[in-house]
Amino acid sequence: MSNAPVLNAALARRILDAALAQAVQLNVAVAVAVVDAGGNVLTVARADGATFWATTVATHKAVTAAGLGIPTLDFGKAAAADPVLLATMAAQPGFALLPGGIPIMINGAIAGAIGVAGGTRGEDQPVAEAGVEAGAAG
Repeated sequence: MSNAPVLNAALARRILDAALAQAVQLNVAVAVAVVDAGGNVLTVARADGATFWATTVATHKAVTAAGLGIPTLDFGKAAAADPVLLATMAAQPGFALLPGGIPIMINGAIAGAIGVAGGTRGEDQPVAEAGVEAGAAG
């Protein structure tokens, strides 16, 4: 029996809804994806006005954050300082180095991640952070 934390559907939806509410506050059309620790999609939504591509990028950000266990913002900064790492990871299918992917922790362990895409002026990160905060509060 595993003691790994489980990100259930209700919590995933609360995280998604909080992120979408933050996007409305920022007046930005985004897509939000929430995945479990294995990178499996639990819920995804595309706000009115977000491009069709945003759902794919949001999912890639979430999967990347879940797999690495760190925000894509932090990994992107680290990879930028290492050209070999940057080139290698950027070439991986479904991997995202852009801000907006954040792991979701439960009891100190990775339970999943959120990914947000569609912002044009750095809005993805604060939208994802709002989702993670709602998950921590729940």
